[in-house]
Amino acid sequence: MARRVNGNLPEEVTSFVGRRDEMATAKRLLPTTRVLTLLGPGGMGKTRLSRQIGQLVARAFPDGIWLVELADLQDPSLVTLTVAEALNLRDESTAPLPRLTEFLADKRLLLILDNCEHLIEACAALVGRIIATTPDVRVLATSREVLGIPGEQVMPVPPLAVPEEAEDGDALQLFVERASAANPGFRTTPANRAVLAEICRRLEGMPLALELAALRLRMFTPEQILDRLDDTMGLLSAGPRTAPERQQTIEGAIRWSYNLCTPAEQLLWEQLSVFAGGYDIDAAEAVCELGAASLMEALTGLVDKSVVMLRFDGMVARYSMLEPIRQFAADRLAERGAAQAVRARHREYYRQLAMRGQTAYWTDEDVAWFRDLSREHANLRAALRSGLADEPLPTLATVTVLRPFWEHNRFLSEGFRWLTEALEHNPEATPERAKALSSAASLAALLGDRASAAKLVGECLELAAALDDKDIMAEVALDRSLLAFADDDREHSLELGRTAIALAAADGQHAIEMDSHAFSFMAAMVLEAPGRTELAERFLELTTDSGSHLLGGLALWTVGIDHWRRGELDEAAEFHSRAIEQLALFERCIWLSSAFEGLAWTVSARGDFERAARLLGAAESLQRSTIRLAHTITVAVGEKERRKVREALGEDAFRAAFGAGANLPLEEAIDYALGRTPPEPEPITVPAPFKRAARSATATLTETALLTRRQRDVARLVAAGHSNKRIAAELVISVRTAETHVEHILTKLGLTSRTQLAAWVHEHEL
Repeated sequence: MARRVNGNLPEEVTSFVGRRDEMATAKRLLPTTRVLTLLGPGGMGKTRLSRQIGQLVARAFPDGIWLVELADLQDPSLVTLTVAEALNLRDESTAPLPRLTEFLADKRLLLILDNCEHLIEACAALVGRIIATTPDVRVLATSREVLGIPGEQVMPVPPLAVPEEAEDGDALQLFVERASAANPGFRTTPANRAVLAEICRRLEGMPLALELAALRLRMFTPEQILDRLDDTMGLLSAGPRTAPERQQTIEGAIRWSYNLCTPAEQLLWEQLSVFAGGYDIDAAEAVCELGAASLMEALTGLVDKSVVMLRFDGMVARYSMLEPIRQFAADRLAERGAAQAVRARHREYYRQLAMRGQTAYWTDEDVAWFRDLSREHANLRAALRSGLADEPLPTLATVTVLRPFWEHNRFLSEGFRWLTEALEHNPEATPERAKALSSAASLAALLGDRASAAKLVGECLELAAALDDKDIMAEVALDRSLLAFADDDREHSLELGRTAIALAAADGQHAIEMDSHAFSFMAAMVLEAPGRTELAERFLELTTDSGSHLLGGLALWTVGIDHWRRGELDEAAEFHSRAIEQLALFERCIWLSSAFEGLAWTVSARGDFERAARLLGAAESLQRSTIRLAHTITVAVGEKERRKVREALGEDAFRAAFGAGANLPLEEAIDYALGRTPPEPEPITVPAPFKRAARSATATLTETALLTRRQRDVARLVAAGHSNKRIAAELVISVRTAETHVEHILTKLGLTSRTQLAAWVHEHEL
């Protein structure tokens, strides 16, 4: 059974074959280098090897193994944001690199950057910055090209070992396993074993080529496959003469699979190459020029041939291709002269998805819209990138209507970048530009970029006046309200917020009216201004009428806060619980942390300080996903509540309860907040004294709590009989560091030998 790994490594669905030498080499190299690059051509299995290495060394990285998939990313400026997104780091700055390095500063984790070659300069710059500013973060990169930074250790990934004559080898084992999976009736026999070995040799042990060949055993005998290789191998010389030989071989293997497809399958394969990050059947039918019946038949054929991979996202079937296969098809599409037309259909399909937000954002369609946008994020990026080049004005409108997605799903920096780039492509004085200026100003203000926000608001006002565009004024008033709050002019901020409400209500701009109510309530809470109750209740009335879940959850939170303020704790708890239920419908909603915080304040007011501390811990763990400006408001109101809980519990008990809440996975934290899980069997209190000569009899920590997480890992390995050298190898640290850990552990526990430490570990069931 695979070891459970902290981080985001996906579960593998097929067996991992071979690579024993590469795994051992990587494990040996990681303790001595900060950056290890797995280098090789496409189809060599670098991605799968990197994940397996992550599994192998997971124990050495208490803060997790984090995979960042870059294959679908085309914009170098988004590399840093993509890494931050993979780490669940909140999107809170127009300059995200300092925030990322600050977050990583005290972490001991392994960052796997997969498919760096097309973004090599951006990846090299980011990795160089990370290793220069963080002491314990290591990077494992996969690439077709070296990063070329100081300290990089390159580890070439060769083909799998091919069998000599009919002997066993990793290549043959992989081929046989995948063939058996593709065709349950397939068997190796003394008669066909030599042929299978020859196929492995002809394909030079390349994993992707072997897997594609194995799929052909559904329709051909091994002898037929070997005969067809004679024809296909001639294609290898058609590649660039300067390309590595193995790169030509993998293209030949893919082309061979392509030649085995029907014309309809080939056409569909090419057209599907415009998708990024997967697609469903509706998208394929809209983008690809095949009749529904022909498309279904061709898609089935491509899935059967393992050209297209099928997976299920909830109840939705989604399809994707390995990157080398997609790139091969993209080249064929360009050769056919059809790339621009297919990209245009792709762009229009995702533009329509974005434009649904004009009504979906503030109605009961919001859950489906946000879910679809999250699922299609990679395709949206691809559509926006091609749109800026080919259709800048419609793309400007598309980016603008996505403002709620950027804002509420913690993609603030990305949204701001798309908007500023789209504005650069559309300098003409148009209503679309005015709308985009307003949206960009809003995101800049929420990011805390006061200078950019002020500049954008000013330009928007000038353009609106020139165009006599009165429809934009409600949104501009809200932008100015956000800006005034950022300038600490809270009274003017509230005044402008109320102006935005009135203008939006008069023009029937429902989304702006609801957004303005939300922010005006927050400003009024900070000011302790009159009219807070009316703002909250009207906000809830609007969202109830519209059926909105996201804005409705935010409205429930405001009403809950208002009840808490007035000491109506039962009502406050009810509204906060309902807010959590609704906001939890959104996978990445930034407001969930605020709902946890509000419930914690209510629980604290009831005197249940342990539960309050746990909820505060859960809220803190979600703060990575919040907006800087909103977080400022929450802190301004709630800091005294945290102090009250800390003082009531005492420092040690508060930290224990707070940490327990912060370590809850999201689903468990939601269940805990809503009372769906039973209370802890033993409430967290100040622990009994730890009696030992080296410590006072009134100490307040248990023996196990004396040790850090890393020290507990070292203690376990000592108890397992490992030497310091072996501990260093297991945890990817130096031998001297391992020795120091052991010395500190013995000192903390008042022990004198490794034997005593081993007994202590077993006694405390570590």
